[in-house]
Amino acid sequence: MKTILFLLSVIGVIYSIPIQKPIGGHVAGVFDENFPEENPGLFEGDIELEPGENIYDRNAILNKDKLWPNGVVPYSISSTYSSAQQAVIKNAMHTIEEKTKVHGKTCIHFTPHSHQRQYIKFVDGTGCHTPAGMRSDSTPVTLSRYCIQTGIVMHEINHALGMMHEQSRPDRDDYVTIVESNIQKGQELNFIKFKQLDELGQSYDYASLMHYGAHAYAIDKSKPTIIPKQKGVRIGQRAHLSPIDIKEIQILYGCLPRPH
Repeated sequence: MKTILFLLSVIGVIYSIPIQKPIGGHVAGVFDENFPEENPGLFEGDIELEPGENIYDRNAILNKDKLWPNGVVPYSISSTYSSAQQAVIKNAMHTIEEKTKVHGKTCIHFTPHSHQRQYIKFVDGTGCHTPAGMRSDSTPVTLSRYCIQTGIVMHEINHALGMMHEQSRPDRDDYVTIVESNIQKGQELNFIKFKQLDELGQSYDYASLMHYGAHAYAIDKSKPTIIPKQKGVRIGQRAHLSPIDIKEIQILYGCLPRPH
């Protein structure tokens, strides 16, 4: 699931897809705990859209109001999580905060929620899913017990920061082949690429934490739905932020200048 490139002016094509609304805090449809980022009825599997919301481009949220002011992100963690689970969530936030520092200066800062109207709240539920960018009030980061791994938690936090999925880039066909014949019926929209995008000078990132895995939404999980054109690379890792992931967050939040 990637990245993000923030456009202060509208150059992307406004793209809107009807999304099935989660019911009672759970995602409607058949959920497979072995693939917790593949939630039926959500945009690209793990992105929650508000009613009438448009996704402008895949790399970032176009609306600057979706970015966290000054990179400060208040948070709360549900008490339903165990101490060990809470530690994993906190470690994910700490890792993002440390890795995105520029010359020792914090770019993204997570702080416990107190009085702030806008904050992210980690809640237990079905699967792993998050809205794209900051909402007008609380931004839920839903993590079931199958999602409590540092890399998966970072992936979902990155969505809340404004990052989207790497394989939706308009130039993705130069780097991967989409095997449409092996995509589950009804999931084809999850593989649509966007037509225009400001990529901030960043190259396609096979190593991104935000890239789909090779077997995403596969009918036959022994066969891929995404094949890298560069031999020997692996996609879909959920272990760490790639160098490009880090740079994109830094550029998105104004901690590094945009490349010319």
